[in-house]
Amino acid sequence: MSKFDIERVNQLIEISKLYYEDGLNQTDISKQVHIHRTEISRLLKEARELGIVKINIDSSFGASEKLSAEFKAFFGLKKAIVVPTTPGSSYSDDLKSVGMYAGNYLQQQLTSNSVVGLSWGRTLATVINSVDTMNGISNVTSVPLIGGPIGKLDVDYQANNLVHILANRIKESTSYTLDSPVMISSPALRKELLDNPNNKAVTDFWKKLNVAIFGIGSSKITNNLAWRGFYKDTGFEDILQGSAVGDILSQPFTIDGQLIKEANGGLVGMELAALKNAPLRIGVATGENKAEAILGALRSETLNVLVTSDKTAVAIKKLLN
Repeated sequence: MSKFDIERVNQLIEISKLYYEDGLNQTDISKQVHIHRTEISRLLKEARELGIVKINIDSSFGASEKLSAEFKAFFGLKKAIVVPTTPGSSYSDDLKSVGMYAGNYLQQQLTSNSVVGLSWGRTLATVINSVDTMNGISNVTSVPLIGGPIGKLDVDYQANNLVHILANRIKESTSYTLDSPVMISSPALRKELLDNPNNKAVTDFWKKLNVAIFGIGSSKITNNLAWRGFYKDTGFEDILQGSAVGDILSQPFTIDGQLIKEANGGLVGMELAALKNAPLRIGVATGENKAEAILGALRSETLNVLVTSDKTAVAIKKLLN
């Protein structure tokens, strides 16, 4: 084998690892290795043809498809995506898989001239960062559905950052920021912040949403550093100590799907009752410790599309028995 051939094979291996093992999309790989994105696609195809990448059929996917059909029918969803995972896989691995499936589904659903709303968090960051550059659509408006963190939250997880990332992957598209904390103690200050022209533009877009995609919080993850970074000193943890099992857009609900309305007085975020008017509402969450929260979210009918892992789906089914 010539030196050229060895270098070529090493290049194919490097790019294949970045794509299939590290979970980078083709745009990110292009930036990292300084090769045009269209060339990345061709190199990945070549790696498969040479046998460097071998794709095996996972028979567990059939079980996931069955769970998807069961969830769709039982909860009256437009779609349920139950992602197959490897036995013994870590939460991080499962989250990456769920994020890639959710990102792919989001790409399929977005159309030109549409409005998409995003929440915050590690799950949403995983989804949005898995989205490739979309050349087939344009003029998409991305807006946050909730205010910003009170404490110190990694900027990668903030809604204002995520809408910017998504807009940059769709040509001629725009993102707006919501310049307000998630919780406001004074009604007068809350009104003043929401009357700000930039913030008002965001809340006006809430009435025009075509797609909303959001994570599902759980009362069992309040020790999570990202959770604490978002809700520090808001008193939200105390609210979750009662009958609440989880929340969507910082609006808690019980396992029966009943919204705990008294918790929302100072919230800067889209109300769930209004969110239900959006045609497509994608809830993304994984982890068996979120099973009760996801079940409550499903019963609340806030989402009409669910993306989760097979392990989490099984944990939810056990709660129904």
